[in-house]
Amino acid sequence: MNKLFSLVSLCVVALLATTSSSCEKDETPNPADTIVLSAKGKILTDTIWRYYEYYKDFQTSGSKLVWKTNRTANTLDLRLNKVKFNKDGSYWEITEKGDSLKGTWQFINNETQIVVNGTTTFTSDIRVLTENQFEWEVVNGTTYGVMMKRFPESDKSKTAAQLLTGKKWKYETYFYNFPLASADLVWRIGKPNNTFTTLDQLTVEYKADGTSVETYKDGTVVYGTWSVNSDATRITVTPNGGMSFVADIKVLNGTRFEWNRVDQSYYYYGEQIVADTTGGSAGRR
Repeated sequence: MNKLFSLVSLCVVALLATTSSSCEKDETPNPADTIVLSAKGKILTDTIWRYYEYYKDFQTSGSKLVWKTNRTANTLDLRLNKVKFNKDGSYWEITEKGDSLKGTWQFINNETQIVVNGTTTFTSDIRVLTENQFEWEVVNGTTYGVMMKRFPESDKSKTAAQLLTGKKWKYETYFYNFPLASADLVWRIGKPNNTFTTLDQLTVEYKADGTSVETYKDGTVVYGTWSVNSDATRITVTPNGGMSFVADIKVLNGTRFEWNRVDQSYYYYGEQIVADTTGGSAGRR
């Protein structure tokens, strides 16, 4: 983590390491040394976590995306990074340089925070922790990490229409200047100081008949049409009385839809997830 988390910026720097293979041994500690874990602890220790996205200056209006797995331009290169929290309270990390680090971890404050200890101690707020997604924000810091067990992929077993229709979508994240090394993070669920507030509580429906419905926070409804090209790699949306926009489909499955606008030089990138009726985010499960 920069020592990123050393967890890139959160992850702790740790006891100097051995090799990546020695880390793998630590994945299965001696049962006698294993602590009793809560449900949240079992989720955290069940997998090797890798970075899907990484942000800096998260609390400010000038937040930046500095790493995303499907981007060619990034300020940080986190392809090698991975972190494993072990059931015995230890952890290991492979850094962006391929170095191995070790240390310990523990939950505090009713499991709302995690402390990673090595030669330095880092404390982070746990923002999201599901079976596939771990999001943390450094306490009194500026960095925010989105780690996953499995990165999102498009579902090729169904058509784009089958995947898009029959549900409401809401925005998880929105970026400006996406092709730049430090893209602008202008909207994310739970982020303070979002600058693109139009997306507050906005939902989008893609109907099977080719029509679309956007519903805004103030109750405004915008109707339109949508279509995809023959190989389902590009979507065109046309609001009634408005200008069409065209976007490359980057990820599309039953719970996640990511797109990059083509008609605006790829400068706009949106991440949508399914809006469920319980106030949660189906795409984060």
